[in-house]
Amino acid sequence: MFHSYDPFRQPAASNRGLNYDVITAEDGVTLNIDIPGIDPADVDLTVDGRSLKLTASRSSNVPENAKVVTRGRRNGEVVQSFQLGEQLDAENLSADYSFGVLTVTIPVAESAKPRKVEVAVGAPAIDATATA
Repeated sequence: MFHSYDPFRQPAASNRGLNYDVITAEDGVTLNIDIPGIDPADVDLTVDGRSLKLTASRSSNVPENAKVVTRGRRNGEVVQSFQLGEQLDAENLSADYSFGVLTVTIPVAESAKPRKVEVAVGAPAIDATATA
């Protein structure tokens, strides 16, 4: 039985949603997650079985004696989880952070890649050249 290629199922519930794109290709999946203004040292990416969990935090940089008039930026911790498909190689994923975008690259597992199967040529079942 074949199933359609679905590298990510619905994301697990999170306390705050993140903007992200999931891009599939023959060699794997790329996940681009917007986390602007967050120090890479405050980003934690963990894999547990088929689950990928992102935890990131941004602290408020408002001085103690100042008052926030309008708050449009989120502060605190954000957690987002993704369920990885069986076809992906969670052991060999990589992550890069640049200009506020965390890029996670997850290759397709070798066992899930198409491969050519050699057809063995055996002896014929009946030897047509034999004489009686």
